[in-house]
Amino acid sequence: MARQARQIHSGQTYFVVLRGLPALAIFEKDELKLAFLAWLRDASKHYKLALHAYVILPNQTQLLVTPSEQDSLARTMQSLCRRYTQLFNQVNLRKSSIWAGRYYSHFIAQENDALLFQKKIEQSPFIEHLVTRLEEYPWSSYRMHIGLDANYGLQNLTAFWNLGNTPFERQQKWESLVHDG
Repeated sequence: MARQARQIHSGQTYFVVLRGLPALAIFEKDELKLAFLAWLRDASKHYKLALHAYVILPNQTQLLVTPSEQDSLARTMQSLCRRYTQLFNQVNLRKSSIWAGRYYSHFIAQENDALLFQKKIEQSPFIEHLVTRLEEYPWSSYRMHIGLDANYGLQNLTAFWNLGNTPFERQQKWESLVHDG
């Protein structure tokens, strides 16, 4: 029996989680993370998927996205997962799947709720005890949102833009919001 297609609505924001198989550190090497990020940016641009926030953890990635077309999310994830699986298997001399099923997606109804999901995503390295300070973690969009790294293709949420009139105000406000809880 074929899988039922997901109901994805263009112009709506989604929280997406892609998990690797249990006990398999699929994002262990920095060069693999760099390739994953490059392919994520390329695929999201090609398939018209706005990327708002991301984090790469040892066994999963979390994304905050808004598809411009109904199939934008599915096509981006299909392209990304296929390419990354091939690279991971090539590097690790494997021939099997690395993903724990399909990606999980959660529709976010309110714009302000999307900002809470962005906060959750960017706090993950601290919550997972990977770093003591979020600024130290290079595999998250947090450093871009506070102005430490250049923005490589992120499209900020309207709620993020509403945090301040200037980039500096938004960055300071965001840093404060993320560290307050």
